[in-house]
Amino acid sequence: MTPAAGAIDRFRRRLDPSSRYEMPAHVTVLYPFMAPDQITDEVLDQLDALLGRFGSFDFSLSEVRWFDQRVVYLAPSPVETFRELTATVAAEFPQYPPYEGAFADVVPHVTVGEDAPRALMQAAGWMVKRWLPITGRVTEVWLMAIGHPGPTYRLERAFSLGERTHGT
Repeated sequence: MTPAAGAIDRFRRRLDPSSRYEMPAHVTVLYPFMAPDQITDEVLDQLDALLGRFGSFDFSLSEVRWFDQRVVYLAPSPVETFRELTATVAAEFPQYPPYEGAFADVVPHVTVGEDAPRALMQAAGWMVKRWLPITGRVTEVWLMAIGHPGPTYRLERAFSLGERTHGT
């Protein structure tokens, strides 16, 4: 269990639709991505080589923020490496723009609640603040797939990041 999952899972189970499909707390690198039946060994090798360029890095979740009134989330810091991961994978697979190109600026985040009653999301945001900051180390990127064999997410493959600090 990740530190964030332990602190926010009870809220996510009620307020984040992705948790209903067994998606753990996470910072998205690229969504949506290709369907599970399109993920070939060549695609996996391509992702492995691409993500292998990144070193592991430390992060902190220390702030509760909002997207409009629709989503309450935790903001990771430093944000730059998360942004670079997204930009790098999206550039390699341009047919899969982040969030289908819906947003000019992709903001890395850990969702606590989405499209739930605002009062419940506000309460969750206040409660989660008690556990902040949540710190951790990113050592791998997971490729998650849904719908194979059922309507839940599962780990398709984990891609290890190096042990150096990114950028050194």
